[in-house]
Amino acid sequence: MNKTNIEIKDQFNFFNELVYEEKIILNKEILLQPKKNNVFWFTGQSNVQHNTISEDIVFMIEQSKRDNKYGIKLRCNNFIKQPYFRFDSDGPAHRNENPEIPLEEQSIKTPHFNSFDENGNYIAYKNETLKNEAEAQIIANDINFGISLFCMETNSKLIDNNFPSVIQLIQELGFTENININFDNINFE
Repeated sequence: MNKTNIEIKDQFNFFNELVYEEKIILNKEILLQPKKNNVFWFTGQSNVQHNTISEDIVFMIEQSKRDNKYGIKLRCNNFIKQPYFRFDSDGPAHRNENPEIPLEEQSIKTPHFNSFDENGNYIAYKNETLKNEAEAQIIANDINFGISLFCMETNSKLIDNNFPSVIQLIQELGFTENININFDNINFE
């Protein structure tokens, strides 16, 4: 069981404002670079301008180098240290512990959103798009579709009403031309 987040519980109206009021993502393209503390992941981010809140907010993306798995987060370190809203494209199911919900409905498979309820409890959920299995698979396999869905869910966009996209710098292999190569003894047949 996850510990209750007191900051969310005590400031739930502020939390809702952070999540659902209009936000402008300041970078049209999010540059993904190798993550410093995990060689198997790329990471990138952009600052966010909130319509009603002046706190520093960051839009973050992480993508696996090995498969299509990715995550998208909103973070406001002045409010809570962990991301206050998140999307997971893949990974383990989360269990929302609620005695009012039947046990078989408490497990929420990915892809899903991660947020908090009014009691400060960590929850996972699927919106209507993610409840459609075919659409969920498309979003899970395409990071740019996932970014669009995340932005629609959190009322985030670019200044031109579009959504940001990701780009990756491909590292060059470091080969240099050597004009002294002798091909005379090599058979290309």
